Amino acid sequence: MGRVSVNNLREGMVLEEDLHAPNGRFILGKGAALKDNYIKMFKIWGITGADVEGEEDAEIAGRVALEEEALGTARSYVDSFFPPEDPDDACAAAVRAFCIRRFAEAFSSGAPPALIPQIGSLPRPPEGHFSRSFSSYAMAKNEIRLFSFPDIYFKIQEVISSPVSSATSIAKVVGNDPNLAARILRLVNSSFYGFPNPIQSIPRAIAIIGSNELSSLALAVSTMKVFKNVPPEFVDMKSFWRHSIACGVFSRLLAYAKKRRSEERFFLAGLLHDLGRIILYTKTPREMTYALELSVFEKAPLWRTERRVFGFDHTAVGKVLMEEWRIPGGIGQLCEYHHSPESEDAPEEAAYVHIADYLANALRIGSSGSVYFSRMDRGIVEALELDKGDFEAVLAQGERQIREIMNIFLIS
Repeated sequence: MGRVSVNNLREGMVLEEDLHAPNGRFILGKGAALKDNYIKMFKIWGITGADVEGEEDAEIAGRVALEEEALGTARSYVDSFFPPEDPDDACAAAVRAFCIRRFAEAFSSGAPPALIPQIGSLPRPPEGHFSRSFSSYAMAKNEIRLFSFPDIYFKIQEVISSPVSSATSIAKVVGNDPNLAARILRLVNSSFYGFPNPIQSIPRAIAIIGSNELSSLALAVSTMKVFKNVPPEFVDMKSFWRHSIACGVFSRLLAYAKKRRSEERFFLAGLLHDLGRIILYTKTPREMTYALELSVFEKAPLWRTERRVFGFDHTAVGKVLMEEWRIPGGIGQLCEYHHSPESEDAPEEAAYVHIADYLANALRIGSSGSVYFSRMDRGIVEALELDKGDFEAVLAQGERQIREIMNIFLIS
């Protein structure tokens, strides 16, 4: 039995003895579970403490001290890679606070997040770098054969486009790839969709989510298959896809919160937004190493140092790749402008992918290489009419969906 002072009482604690007010009045009986409103009334009635099962002040004080230490460590960790704070930006402050809590939990559990890399001296460019010229078009065009897109996606598109297509005919094409069919069924039965009853067949899935949505899911699964054998010395593809999935989920949730049509486009754009970076890693590993080192040394976003090294960034390469693969243009544009959504040529919806990328980087869910990232543009956030509550809801809801989709896509 332990005596716990009223300031340390928490909802859910269970009384080990009857509780009385200072004047002897009976308040609650042994075995009662405390609630927040009870604890508030205890303070009004002058109750200084209670006997609680399995708790005592000394242990609680020790836990609180450890929690405060973890929060301090997490705060320093976040400060080491986050953009500078803007005291007037409530949305960015909410994201920062959420990240501090999550990283504090990681430090407390003994599974701290990865260290932030450090480079002490200005990196040197690879030999012969300044005599070379680079072309985003040639770079992607020359890699098309290496990363040839699966025929299954185009067959699905062909059937969907047919005036006599049906759920059965589309399902027949999907059924030719059992791995694709299984992953699609697992995805439509996840919290990503939140259907109350299980969906057990592809025709049923098509009837419920629609052919366009199914086509998007096929595109997502197929894309991940294309790049599954990229050598690890170039890029950690599991980490790459974790970041991409997180960006896709956050994009979709943000779009859904604002009732944007066809939110599957936003998931796809988030998933595909960094594809061009894979080409840069595999085609020009020495230059990408230089860009990465510059980014860390200068604490700058990687896309900025890519532009200095190549004259363009990964979005230009990804644009060519998606054009060659005949990925729908709307998705390609969302990817192309995710680092410059304020551009007059950018579709307004690219801002959702831009913010989702910010959230995925803030939580350090996987990585496509960038350690540092730009702050959110308050003007963009205001234009989309997003508020602090939207960000808190998207972050909390997104975590579960990201875990589920990672298991669906990244586990064979």
